[in-house]
Amino acid sequence: MKFTEFNLPQNLLRAIESCNYTDATAIQEQTIPALMNGQDIIGQSQTGTGKTAAFALPILAQCVPTDHKRPQALILSPTRELALQIVEHFRQFTKFSDGIRTVAIYGGQPIDVQIRELKKGGDIIVGTPGRIQDHIRRKTLRFENLNYLVLDEADEMLQMGFKEEIEEILKSIPEARTTALFSATMPKAILDITENYMKDPKHISISPKMKTLDAIEQMVYEVPQPYKVDLLLQLIALYQPSQAMIFCNTKKMVDDLAETLQKNHLDAAAIHGDMKQEMRTVVMNKFKKQTIRFLIATDVAARGIDVDSMEMVINYDLPQDDEYYIHRIGRTGRAGSKGQAITIVSNNQRRAWDNLVRFNKLTAKVMELPTQEELDHIQLNQIKKVLEQQSDKMIPDTIEQIFKMITESGMDKDHLLKVLLMQQVSKNSFSEIKTVKKTSVRQYRSYSLNIGERQGVSAAKILRNTEMYCGIDPALVGKIKVSRNSTLVEVASHVDPKVFQRLKKMGGNQKVVIETLESRDRR
Repeated sequence: MKFTEFNLPQNLLRAIESCNYTDATAIQEQTIPALMNGQDIIGQSQTGTGKTAAFALPILAQCVPTDHKRPQALILSPTRELALQIVEHFRQFTKFSDGIRTVAIYGGQPIDVQIRELKKGGDIIVGTPGRIQDHIRRKTLRFENLNYLVLDEADEMLQMGFKEEIEEILKSIPEARTTALFSATMPKAILDITENYMKDPKHISISPKMKTLDAIEQMVYEVPQPYKVDLLLQLIALYQPSQAMIFCNTKKMVDDLAETLQKNHLDAAAIHGDMKQEMRTVVMNKFKKQTIRFLIATDVAARGIDVDSMEMVINYDLPQDDEYYIHRIGRTGRAGSKGQAITIVSNNQRRAWDNLVRFNKLTAKVMELPTQEELDHIQLNQIKKVLEQQSDKMIPDTIEQIFKMITESGMDKDHLLKVLLMQQVSKNSFSEIKTVKKTSVRQYRSYSLNIGERQGVSAAKILRNTEMYCGIDPALVGKIKVSRNSTLVEVASHVDPKVFQRLKKMGGNQKVVIETLESRDRR
């Protein structure tokens, strides 16, 4: 079914077209007409599958621009990350609409910042239950004119302990509203909500459209976020795919990763929606002809690529929709051949990955990170390969003259060979990535450093130097935020601040100033 068949306003259809959407998914086909007719719905499907558009489009189709003082729609989300994703979708869909304002409200952000935002008004409020409840109690959020309520991933919200907050919110908003509840599972607590707070809801159940994945070996590697690039380079060296597609969720990440691979002497190219069509066609043709080994792509930009001989697919970013995962890995293991699909999951994405596997009944092997022994073996093979490639090549006269001079000087050739090999090894060496395991709740102390991106600082560099100079286990380091000329680092509060001051040594000749900030709890 085409989006043009839903009787949506032209401004919404323009926005949908700009997102390269043409056909509605199964959940969208059934949800959009129901919500536009004011019918409550219960949507049961796996995470993703276009759920956000399924409720966003009918809400926006009937959202009337006002003074923004009274929200017309409230979307509850279990996490800050999902809330921000939903807000981004709403903003994409309103790019050609005037006067519709979407505001994100979630825990972890200073409440005074949110109060200032709410004073500016908002037609669409997207937030986590705890913080929404807080604003209702403060009377900084009022819902007298609310027309739509959406509970997204309701089972996840209940699992996280938001039952009381959700019920308090439901009691404080108008009964004359349209409610949409989305949940992958239907435990009793969800059924209680549907019975007590929804009016004759339509039940929409969508089974995932799974294709045969038997020919694909699925693997997952869990790694701390700052080491994702390091792991990717190690996996490329370990598996040596003749050709692979690497998927990222953002255009910027696609560009950055392509540049990183090129700097590491790998034949890589990027493809995404911001590139001119002519350039995208050139890149796709080169990849099909196998003149490009690695293609880094967004999901949308990769739709037109069809390569039968794909050996490997790598999910550098965990896909935002389950169907994207199936589409991605389905590009390998075709025409009777075997394929490999590797997913790199950062520590804070483990729950999302587990849900994806569970809801879609996937079979994926959890892999151990490469050991130092394996990495050393990779390097040995790389050196052997270089020597084999050079064995038949003519030696330039200059090199012959230098070698003759060394022979005549009586210099130890074995020692010279070892020095040259040591330089080659150090230049291309891999270091084992240590597994980081964190407790679910820990109190952190924040530190501010007067060095940042301009001084060559990165999150990975902070982690390495914290371990090297301070002897602090990386598992005790929380968030690291690197700005242009400064860096904020969280370290478990039981670590003596004097110990962290040893990090000043990483500055070398530059004076590093470390300021101790506040302590706080974080999950």
